[in-house]
Amino acid sequence: MEHDELRFGCQVVSYGDVEATVERAVRAEEAGFDVLTVPDHLFHPTNSDNFLTEPPWEAFTVLGAIARETERVRLLPGVTDSVRRHPTELAHSTATLDRLTDGRAGFGIGAGEAFNFTPIGDLDWSDPFTRFSETVKIVDGLWDSEPDDPLSFDGEYFQLEDAYMGLKPVQDPRPPIWVGGYGHDMRGFTGALADGWFPWIHTPEHYEADLERVLEVAADRGRDPDAIDRAIMVPTTVTEDAAAAREASIERNRTTLALRPPLLERMGYEEIAAETPLMREMAFDDEQERQLMAAAKRIPDDAVDRICVAGDPDRAIDRIEAFADAGVDNLVLIPTGDYEETMTHYEETIIPYFRGE
Repeated sequence: MEHDELRFGCQVVSYGDVEATVERAVRAEEAGFDVLTVPDHLFHPTNSDNFLTEPPWEAFTVLGAIARETERVRLLPGVTDSVRRHPTELAHSTATLDRLTDGRAGFGIGAGEAFNFTPIGDLDWSDPFTRFSETVKIVDGLWDSEPDDPLSFDGEYFQLEDAYMGLKPVQDPRPPIWVGGYGHDMRGFTGALADGWFPWIHTPEHYEADLERVLEVAADRGRDPDAIDRAIMVPTTVTEDAAAAREASIERNRTTLALRPPLLERMGYEEIAAETPLMREMAFDDEQERQLMAAAKRIPDDAVDRICVAGDPDRAIDRIEAFADAGVDNLVLIPTGDYEETMTHYEETIIPYFRGE
């Protein structure tokens, strides 16, 4: 792909400190990033000493705060889920954000992860894909509803009768819907109905292979595959010392890869993959955490490096080119380590390189 077609995104988060997250978002826009995403969590495991130890804030509230301090970047959750909020609320919140930003909102959504709602006993998550697909269809239908053409929906999880949402997004026909999911059905749904595929953590070669399902379904449905955004979230650490950056990134992201056992299996580490739970099933209880840590210790350094953009600016450029060659056109980076140092390298060297500046 041409370098100037690649859009840069940044996943901004500073749990426990809302203002710091807003400040990081402003800094990322200053550095030249095109897209800003925030994670959407409700509960973090309070008994863990290793994972999600700081309390999460509410994503749409933070996106609203970021909206008032930025001017051009697209804003979206990376990603919300179809479990904790009713689809009508998700449609309304996103339309409000789109109005607030004069058309800069996006809608990132997945099927959900157990740790976000394990304490809630009255949620039915027995069929995540059906609940997810109904949610997206309702959100899209409400954005398209009119007083003389309201939305009625009779699903397994949700029922609406003659629903009309008066507050519409600015964007026509809608804010882009990016699906965060890996499975065969989720990728097929993306190709059939969504505007972008937005998984968390992949190697370039496996991303390229999985993207084919999205594009093939799009073509089968008469859609233009080239119009679908090909996004991904990738950890990044950039310093002047390539070896130090790579080492720090590997140490930080070893457990990240362990949370993706299907990917580990495809990378050739079947035994390790068999010994850790899927990310969507993780409640981070004591036994799951023990399994995760044990599996992470066995993952080779080179395997972890393959899911990251880490090194000095030159090596970071090489890694970004590998993802771009795999089909990625929206690279959403998750900075780890020294945030300001990493931002500076993207601002001064990496982003200008890909824009031919």
